[in-house]
Amino acid sequence: MLKTLAPFDFSELTAAQMAFAECPLLPLIQGWQQNSASQQNSASSGLPATAQLGWREGRVWVLGSLTDHDVFNNASTDNQNTWEMGDVFEVFVRRADSDAYTEAHVTPNGIRLHLKFPDRATIALARGGQLDGDTLKCDPTEIWASAWRTETGWVGLLSVPVDAAPSEKVRVSVCRYDAHRDTSPDVASTSNHAECDFHRPDDWPEYTVPIG
Repeated sequence: MLKTLAPFDFSELTAAQMAFAECPLLPLIQGWQQNSASQQNSASSGLPATAQLGWREGRVWVLGSLTDHDVFNNASTDNQNTWEMGDVFEVFVRRADSDAYTEAHVTPNGIRLHLKFPDRATIALARGGQLDGDTLKCDPTEIWASAWRTETGWVGLLSVPVDAAPSEKVRVSVCRYDAHRDTSPDVASTSNHAECDFHRPDDWPEYTVPIG
């Protein structure tokens, strides 16, 4: 079950960390690695990151602590293709009984991306060029987000609305792009994906919306 968060100022890092203090730490991993040794090595050396989940006022809240030796993203306005431009912290959210889902991003400089997918087949259409991906972009102000630099990297906070009542189930997956300036990014997720693809809703862990 998701923990209900007390009210807090989500523009303040210390306030956010205190609000999530009792929420479990979830490691971001590379589940598609073929053996546990390689997965552990990638998580501990190239992609050390954790996420914490909470619930408040009809929203899934996610706090991510991301170790990163070169923090950057060149996005300058909301709803740009942030994953192509540098480091990204992101979350996927859907009702467990729905095929539709939301994808939300925040960059280290606080730029947001808000995407909505009506079903799981839509991502294939967008990747295949049969659908303009810009048509999936929605009002970025619906996503509440903050980001802070730290001594070891950065922290991202995302809040995503979801139409789910107390005791109902939601699926949530938290991911990151650890970008590099001259090579492909390293990626990781709280979901145990068998393939390196975040858009696999059946892999996303299920959580219960709390009462009260």
